[in-house]
Amino acid sequence: MKRRQEQLALFLALGSLLFISSATASAQVTTADLVGTIKDSSGGVVPGVTVALTNEATGVSRSTTTTDSGTYIFTSLQPGRYRLTAELSGFRKIERTGVELQVNQRAQIDLDLEVGLVSESLLIEGKAPLLETQSSVLGSVIEEKQVQDLPLNGRNFVQLATLSTGVSGAGSGMRGTIMSGTRPDDLRPGTELFVNGNRENSNNYLYDGIDNNTRLTLVIVVRPNVEAIKEFKVQTNLFSAEQGRNPGGQVNVVTKSGGNKIHGATYEFVRNDRFDANNFFANRAGQKKPPFKQNQFGGAIGGPIITNKTFFFADYDGFRQKSGRVFVNTVPTLKMRQGDFSELPGAIYDPLTTLVLPGGGMSRQPFPGNVIPQSRWDPVTAKLMNAYPMPTSSALANNLVTTPPRTQDWNQFDVRIDHTQSERNNFLARYSWSKTATINPYTFPAVQLPGLSKAVGLGNEDTFAGPSALLAEHAVFGWVHVFSPRLVLDSRGGYNHFNLDFTQADVAPGDQLGEQLGVPNANQQDEQNGIPIFSPAGYTGIGQSRSLPILRHERTFQYVTNLIAAGDKHTIKAGFDVRRRHMGEFQTNRGNGRFNFTPNITNNPANNTGGHVMASFLLGAPSLIEQDYLLADAAIRSTEYSAYVGDDWRASEKLTLNIGLRYELDTPPSETSNLWANFDPTTATVLVAGRNGVSETAGVKTFKKAFAPRLGFAYQVAQHTVARGGAGIFWNTAGHGGNALRLQRHVPFGPIYSFSPATQFVTQRVSDGFPTMPALDLTLADNPTGSVIGVDPNYRPGYAEQFNLTVEHELPWSLLLKTSYVGNLGRHLDTTYNLNQAVPGSGPVNNRRPFFAVRPSLADVTWAVSDGTAEYDALQFSATKRLTHGLSGLLSYTWGHSTDTVGQSFGGGADGPLPQDPRNRLADRGNSPFDIRHRLTIAWNYALPFGEGHRWLSGGGPAGYVLGGWQVNGINTFQTGLPFTPTLNATTVNTGTGSRPDRIGDGTLSNPTVDRWFDTSAFATPAPFTYGNSGRNILYGPGRVNFDFSLFKEFGIKEGTRLQFRAECFNLFNTPQFDLPNAAIGAGNAGTITGLVGTPRQIQFGAKVVF
Repeated sequence: MKRRQEQLALFLALGSLLFISSATASAQVTTADLVGTIKDSSGGVVPGVTVALTNEATGVSRSTTTTDSGTYIFTSLQPGRYRLTAELSGFRKIERTGVELQVNQRAQIDLDLEVGLVSESLLIEGKAPLLETQSSVLGSVIEEKQVQDLPLNGRNFVQLATLSTGVSGAGSGMRGTIMSGTRPDDLRPGTELFVNGNRENSNNYLYDGIDNNTRLTLVIVVRPNVEAIKEFKVQTNLFSAEQGRNPGGQVNVVTKSGGNKIHGATYEFVRNDRFDANNFFANRAGQKKPPFKQNQFGGAIGGPIITNKTFFFADYDGFRQKSGRVFVNTVPTLKMRQGDFSELPGAIYDPLTTLVLPGGGMSRQPFPGNVIPQSRWDPVTAKLMNAYPMPTSSALANNLVTTPPRTQDWNQFDVRIDHTQSERNNFLARYSWSKTATINPYTFPAVQLPGLSKAVGLGNEDTFAGPSALLAEHAVFGWVHVFSPRLVLDSRGGYNHFNLDFTQADVAPGDQLGEQLGVPNANQQDEQNGIPIFSPAGYTGIGQSRSLPILRHERTFQYVTNLIAAGDKHTIKAGFDVRRRHMGEFQTNRGNGRFNFTPNITNNPANNTGGHVMASFLLGAPSLIEQDYLLADAAIRSTEYSAYVGDDWRASEKLTLNIGLRYELDTPPSETSNLWANFDPTTATVLVAGRNGVSETAGVKTFKKAFAPRLGFAYQVAQHTVARGGAGIFWNTAGHGGNALRLQRHVPFGPIYSFSPATQFVTQRVSDGFPTMPALDLTLADNPTGSVIGVDPNYRPGYAEQFNLTVEHELPWSLLLKTSYVGNLGRHLDTTYNLNQAVPGSGPVNNRRPFFAVRPSLADVTWAVSDGTAEYDALQFSATKRLTHGLSGLLSYTWGHSTDTVGQSFGGGADGPLPQDPRNRLADRGNSPFDIRHRLTIAWNYALPFGEGHRWLSGGGPAGYVLGGWQVNGINTFQTGLPFTPTLNATTVNTGTGSRPDRIGDGTLSNPTVDRWFDTSAFATPAPFTYGNSGRNILYGPGRVNFDFSLFKEFGIKEGTRLQFRAECFNLFNTPQFDLPNAAIGAGNAGTITGLVGTPRQIQFGAKVVF
């Protein structure tokens, strides 16, 4: 209670300070500002000019007068087209139309008055200025035409964010991440972004200025419908003080509003496998194209409720998809299923013959003829060995391709109301709803296993097979109050809700399938009734999916208020933001149990030769045995506070300084009933929240020093040239989300059984099963067993030090060139490591763990800390062509390099075992897993110059009808590959974890292929009980070249109504987008590539009526 009172007092003090200082705040997250100076023909400033700004769509108008220095300003404007007028007695009235204001823009339009009568108007056809003369922020605005017309696979707007310099993701190919598509967390596929060396969990998604982020998995709550998007902006570096929470990309989406005229669209897009190319690997294996059918349909409409006052906009989007997912599998051969491993080059050794030699070391005798007698087969794994589908080729690796079916349907709608009560008060309300139903398949078709009461699907654990239902909601209410033309209040409240029910396929309550299979205690909870996970290294896993069921819910309540006070030279802003988060989840990673297998138990221990993972599997001799339980459901609460003050100081006509200070306070999560605990490394005990004086945050302290100063400048060097730049600190308050659930998933509320049998002797077999699950007992925290989880009490949010120097130059033809140096230094990044990892050596693993002397039954201790670092440097270039003569485009090129000590919060993925040695974690510094050295994107739209309103055949007629109305569009992407880390298929360190090999050569090949991407002979198995010297992310995978293209033909139906036919082609030239290779040295498929990160050529047809 005292801690909460201190936080509240601190927050109120900050808020009072902001308002006492009369600094006011601007919610420029979703709005724009317009500033300018009015002069006469002699160049002198003109005070007292009446300036009016009118929204061309809604007729809503605001007015002001110029100051003694001739300046005017309009703040908190909705993006859109405006008409600007200026009039003063003795001068001709100026009217400038078509002034386009964009989200987050601070535009400058200066006017020159001419002597004359007010009744003599001067009409100017305007356009938004290209040069950014008022701000140091780096970013790109994706306009409505680009959102509507560029080819988007699945109509996913996030793909367009990668058109900005310094941004990759949304299918760039990084594997093992939260949003890469290999985990059930990928609930909004294609929403991962890596921005200027920041991780994917460092981005902030805003929907009409309100939080649109899940807290636990860091994906978008509601992915906006393309038809609802007015425009969005991706800010990538040095954004102003009113924006924060994350140092990565700030993705601000602004929805459309209605106007004085009815407008809208209806559409349907269709895809079918008969128009598509085959998957590269399916085609190579002689497999037919996997089935694919997709329909996406919907519409949008907006218009007036009360002319010039109240407007509505609504849209609906429906999606139906049936597809086949391609898996390239490695499965056991026919002989292996009979215990015969004679087709292998190496010997299979009998672990029961292991002898400890007098002089040190060990020896084993091989099985005669490399055949394991049936009497030695484990009864459980023998069933599973023969449950694998038969290979379709004679190869020992990559010998089976499967294409199981997957279905996904969603329905989504948005409703928005805008109301202008008067020139002083504007209101906004919007509600969005989305529901998605997905059925993910198993890798292999259903099979009837001996002893089971039903047929079940089996396969790779990462398929996460089963039905899921996702409900997402998002709401916002906004109020803009204009006290005076130079004093504006902008307040918003909002809410988002994310609810996922993800269950396991082929499993019903009470089935007890794991125990029916013959694994004692496999199903010890009512929610866990499936088959354990069986994961032989280098082979496709068999069993059922991990992590299921997942029952997750999140709610965020947000209130943000902002004020802006504009003077002649200073525009002072301040505001505060509060986000209250509710989270809860039932999920275990291995609730039905897990068995890992390596070749170690069947190799020659004297020199680590021979052996085979499937021989170890058939013997039922695992290298790792795990099971976890969840004895209580958590209800987690946390609050984020932030406040800022900023000043845009127009120091001269050419120089503007952007000065700001932001403060972030992110409270560590707490559980409403204290149902969680934290590990204490000083006593090797578990501290239960609320017990023995432990705080409700389980000892994790609140970090109160997250101050974020920012300083930027914009200097107009010449009429068409601007230099911009600056530096600042940006905090990442997203780190606590993952930690929230960690503190519940171990003893006493979620005990984890983890046992690593010695690699020299068979001490436990699969058919021995698991120990009995303990009941909920708080005293177990005093002597913890199994694996536990902990968070450093001094855990703190990470931050980035950002800086850039940019030069912009405007050329004729509405072309803007921009060159930037961008830097980003990540500090205190969150990461985990095993605090109780054994030192390398022989014999039982547990005996060599650091806590063995005081807690002999304690296994892994996953410890969350915030001491990671990262560095990023880049040269970035862009060319923006504004729409003229039917052509618009955006070219972005980035030459950059990112390094870090850990690329993800939880490690793993392409990083390999991370850290390899927890006692020397700095040795893991290397290339970031998302390091792309070169990336070029070109997006373009071109309306052919024929037909009505164009240069040629504008008079109509048959030729104009046939040749007119055509438009071509494209997105071209070129990038170098992502890095990866060679690992060992069979580790020799005997620590219970993976390790890396010794690097004895370069490893790169001059002409790599999918069958041999890197030189596996350049890596060797280290000496027993030593770590390999191979570094992290030292090799690079395939680059990527992709062309997406679309062709439109438009017909006029009647005035104001158009019919558009579309043909869209994704991956036009069917260039394979290869995944990273298998990097497990010693595995049969090491060095080979078996997957794709992109799609083969896909063709989509669509029809759209726009009115």
